[in-house]
Amino acid sequence: MAKRMDASTVEAIKQLLEQYNMSENGRVVIDLKNHLVSEFDDDNISDLMGLRGKISNERADEWLKEIEETRNNW
Repeated sequence: MAKRMDASTVEAIKQLLEQYNMSENGRVVIDLKNHLVSEFDDDNISDLMGLRGKISNERADEWLKEIEETRNNW
């Protein structure tokens, strides 16, 4: 569940992320389990969601399984 952060916390996080050249006005994804940080790309997600009607349900299920396995192995 998303929770709102206060301005001082946001500024502190921005300062910490400066060393990773993250866009100051962008969105980031922080994976604490795997110690990763990446920029969030809205375009890639919408492109993938647009494919949903163009692939078979079986392939979509296979794709989701592959993604879950990849994430677990990450």
